[in-house]
Amino acid sequence: MGASPTPEVTPRSDTQAVEAPAPCPHPYFPLEEGLTLTYRAGKSSQMVISTHGVTPTPEGLRGKVAVKLKGRQGETDATCTAEGMSTGLGGLEGTLLSASGMDVQVVSSEGMAVPALTSMVPGGSWKNSLSVKLQPPAGKTGGIRPIIATTFEKESTVVGEEEVTVAAGTFKALKVKNIVTARASRPGSEGRSMESYVWFAPGVGILKFATAESTDLELLKVERPQPVQAKSSSKARRPVKKAAADKKVPSAP
Repeated sequence: MGASPTPEVTPRSDTQAVEAPAPCPHPYFPLEEGLTLTYRAGKSSQMVISTHGVTPTPEGLRGKVAVKLKGRQGETDATCTAEGMSTGLGGLEGTLLSASGMDVQVVSSEGMAVPALTSMVPGGSWKNSLSVKLQPPAGKTGGIRPIIATTFEKESTVVGEEEVTVAAGTFKALKVKNIVTARASRPGSEGRSMESYVWFAPGVGILKFATAESTDLELLKVERPQPVQAKSSSKARRPVKKAAADKKVPSAP
């Protein structure tokens, strides 16, 4: 008897495609169409972060992140890839600058606002930086609009997991320590550093942002578009059956 034919082997690339977790949307920075997060900012103000214009790309997803704060609005591009989440304004800090009323010109932006999930574990760390030119809005400084060139450098480390309660509810979150150094963009300038903490919840994003002095940001509400409810097919057929039954009974002469 001849040898049995060798069975076909499933290509390895197919197996990898099934087993590999999808990097987008990023669970700690969900780039979802219509997702709206409302925060308490400071003592009494509200800040709203929303995403829109989300489209797939060969690398992942692309969309817009908008911030509304005290009647002003800023917006930036956001991109999700296997390397993590990046924005045109270097993360939340740069996006907040755009909603501050200042004219913001990005000189350079490096690193990920939120890295890949392999770094979003206790002990994981990453860096990113943002160089900008800031200019006060017209009419606010008596016609004088100096250009302030500043570089922000941030080092982030995941401290661990915590259960966090905010106004929007109780979540299992990652606590991240940030050290942000701001310095004037000129040789030899000394920087000023600030330590802060931010808590991320999967499927939501930022829950809370706090410094040693106060909680500057707390999540109040999460809103997602409601899916359109399709009518049940059985309910749709009932009126038709009833009408058919009515037709079987002839009317009296």
